[in-house]
Parts: sequence; structure tokens; C-alpha cells
Amino acid sequence: MKQNYEFCIKEVLKSEGDYTNDPADSGGETNFGITQRETSIPVRTMTVDQAKAIYKKKYWDAVNADNLPSGVDYTVFDYGVNSGVARAKKVLNSVNSPDAVKVINAINDERQAFLNNLAVRRPKDQKFLKGWTSRVNRVRADSLRLAKVKGPDNVSGPAAGVVAGGGFMAAMWDHIVAHPYLTASIAVAIAAAVWSVVHSIRNKDVTVAQRLPSVSDSPVVGREGVAPIVD
Repeated sequence: MKQNYEFCIKEVLKSEGDYTNDPADSGGETNFGITQRETSIPVRTMTVDQAKAIYKKKYWDAVNADNLPSGVDYTVFDYGVNSGVARAKKVLNSVNSPDAVKVINAINDERQAFLNNLAVRRPKDQKFLKGWTSRVNRVRADSLRLAKVKGPDNVSGPAAGVVAGGGFMAAMWDHIVAHPYLTASIAVAIAAAVWSVVHSIRNKDVTVAQRLPSVSDSPVVGREGVAPIVD
């Protein structure tokens, strides 16, 4: 979801840290998690705003996170940052469920299994497994919290109208309960105004009808004078 971006980018930057150049890290020289392969900007002097711009374009937008359900967006975004956008999208597409909680758990389960296997296949990465696991657990927990946030912004299409309409009716009912006499006065005023308008229209119709010629006095209109029917 678009509304979750600021939270998600803050958490990603927190997980990635500052400048590092660990020989054992397959990513090589990095700053804010951005490798030198990803940008022409010298990573050592990269600013946090430059890093955010890269994450927005190459990761958040690349996984279409604006349009993912709350919580799923963070899980997929962080997976893409850590293990590649292509893999994150592939795993997301493999989970067939409308339930955000199930999707979040399924993706993070797969992610953890992938990292476990990676540490086995690449022994030099084993020292990073504990940190990777902590990150997956943190992302899962935060994603599940995001998924539990309810409101009109978490739905789309007709459902959004239903939720918004339900909220409006609930607010109106609360007002009625809190201010019964004021509500009654407003209702009476509205009824009087409606009656006045209807009465005026009826009197106007009667006046117009009195001025109309009788049928016998009106000329007969032939087929050429009939307006065409437009669907």
C-alpha cells in the first residue's frame, strides 16, 4: 500500500545499516544496503535520500507494492531488497490465497527455507544466517501487524464504498444518540422544507395545466414530427 511506504523504507534502512565492505559479503561494497553494481553514485558517499530514491524505483515500484495488501507489501519489498526483485515476485505469485496473513506467513516461510539452504550451499555465508533469520522474523511480525490494520484504505472497489458508507452511518447514529432533541428539530425543519417544495411544484403544475389547450384544439403531428428514439 502506498500509505505504508514511509514505514517500510525506514525499516529496510534500519535493517541494511550504513557503509560496509566485508570481503565475505557477496554483495561487496555497500551503503544503506545499496551495492556499487546498482548505481553510478559512489556508495561510500551516498546520501540517505539517494538510497531512498533507488529503493523506491528499483524495489518498491518494481514489486508494485503500492497495490499490494497491507503487510504483504512490506514482506515482498524486503524480500526483494534482500534476495532480488525477481525472486520476491515469483514467490508472491506462487501463493494463491486472498488472506493477507496466509500470504505473509507463506512468503516468509519460503524465504527462511531459501536462506537456510543458501547458507548450506555457500559456507562463507553461514555467519550471516543468524542475522538473516532475525530479519525474517522481524519482517514477518511487522507485516502481520500491518495486515491487522482495518479501514477504508485497505479495501478497493465496491467494498471501499461499503466500508466508507458504514462508517458514515455509524457516525450519524452516534450523533443522533448524543443529540436527540437537536436531531429531531433538524428532521422537522427538513420535512417542512420538502413539503414546501412539493407544494410549490404541485401548484405550478396546476397553473400550467390550466393554460394548456385542449386536445381537440391541438394540431395532429405526423410521423415526420416524431423525435427518434435514442437508446
